[in-house]
Amino acid sequence: MSAVPRRVVLVLVVALATIAGSSGCSSDRSRGRDAARSAVETLLAGSRTEGDEIADIAESVEERARAAGIVMIGVEHRESEGGYGSPIGSITLGLTVAEVVEDPSWWGDDETRDPGPYCFEVTFHRRGVLKTKGVGCPDGGLVAVPAPPSRLPRIAPNAHEAVWSVLESMPDRVPSQDQVVADVTARLEPHANGVTPLAEVTVAIADGVVAVATGDGDDCVLVERGPDGVVRDVYVPPVYLKRGELGCYADTAFADLRPPH
Repeated sequence: MSAVPRRVVLVLVVALATIAGSSGCSSDRSRGRDAARSAVETLLAGSRTEGDEIADIAESVEERARAAGIVMIGVEHRESEGGYGSPIGSITLGLTVAEVVEDPSWWGDDETRDPGPYCFEVTFHRRGVLKTKGVGCPDGGLVAVPAPPSRLPRIAPNAHEAVWSVLESMPDRVPSQDQVVADVTARLEPHANGVTPLAEVTVAIADGVVAVATGDGDDCVLVERGPDGVVRDVYVPPVYLKRGELGCYADTAFADLRPPH
C-alpha cells in the first residue's frame, strides 16, 4: 500500500483542527455562558441604564435582577472625567442557568449545558452601557449587595413640608433671598444614610412673589407664595426639568410653563 501524500496529511490535520475548534465553541460551557450573557443583556434592556452616577443605575438593576434570578454581586463607583462616554462605574452580575434545555419538538432532543455560575462586569457611562465582559465569579457563591447610597445631592425627605412651612409662616414684609434659603435649609431633614448630601435650595423674588425650589429633574419641589400670601405648588412639565432646559430652580416659576406641544 502506497504512503499517503504529505499534502493530503496536512489538509487532514487542518480540517481536524478546524472541527476541534468549532466543537470547542459549542461546548456545554460555552452554551451555558451564551445563555447567561443573553439573560444579562435582557435584564439591562429593561432596566434604567442612564444616570449621573452608578447608584442611579444600580437601584433599577437591583430591582429587576431580583425578579430575573440574577444576582448583583458588586457595584463600583468611579468619578467621571466629564467627557461623553467617560465611565461612571460598573455593576457585576452573576447567575446560574438551567442545566437542561428541553426541546419542544416531537423528537425531543434536549440540550445540556454547564449551569455555571457565570459572572459579568458591566461598565456604564452617563448614557448607557459602555462594555460588558465576563469575569470570574467569587468563591463562596453569589452574594447579593445592595445598591449604594447616592453621592450626589438628593432632595430632602421632608422638602415639600419644609418649603410650605416657611412660606406659610412668612411675614408680610418679605425677607431677603438669603434669609429664605437659610430658613428652609434649617428645616430640612438629612438623609438617613449619612452619605447623600441635600439638594440645594434656591429662592427667587419678583413683584411680591416668592418662589422656592429644591431637587433635580427626577424629583423637584417648586412652590411659590403670591403677593396675597397664598401658597401653591408650581407644576412644571417634566421636559422643562431635564438637563439643558429650565431645571429645578426657583426662577423656573416665573418662566412660560405651558406644555411645549
